[in-house]
Amino acid sequence: MILDVAPDTDAHPQLGLLIATLEDSTREWRENLGRVSQAAVVWQPYENGPSIGGVILHLVDAETWWLRCVGAQEPDDATTPEAMYNRDMDLYKAYWPAPPRKPLSWYLDLLVERRAVNLDYIRSQAEAAEVISRGSKNAYTYRWIVAHLVEHDSYHGGQAVLLHEMFKRMRKLNR
Repeated sequence: MILDVAPDTDAHPQLGLLIATLEDSTREWRENLGRVSQAAVVWQPYENGPSIGGVILHLVDAETWWLRCVGAQEPDDATTPEAMYNRDMDLYKAYWPAPPRKPLSWYLDLLVERRAVNLDYIRSQAEAAEVISRGSKNAYTYRWIVAHLVEHDSYHGGQAVLLHEMFKRMRKLNR
């Protein structure tokens, strides 16, 4: 089997490679996550700790927020399930609310649906290195935003896999 991250040819070449890398990152952590029970999706290893469902909701919302709110300076849509969850959490205080009691498929379907829209959005960008957003401290290029999303996906996808492994081991210990 040949594994490759062939650039998305419908995007700017630099963004196309990042799109392929983002999709490969998600493929890898999803494969490693395996079959996950609904109990494991919402399990939190400690009070207000992360959960597989919470991590995926955070991933989905952060991707849209970076691309739309920072990249395109569009208003934040805080009415989606992922945005409502993310606005209640506080990464800096390690506070993760309990996620909705839904099967993993609900979370992954949300990721796939939002990702498709976000990838089309990335593909519509004509320039990768143009400064498109200036915050109070930093200025961002679209290339940096998409690279950050690749890193973010890999980081939190790995968290989801680790949480699943922890859940399985805790179940064995409690038998």
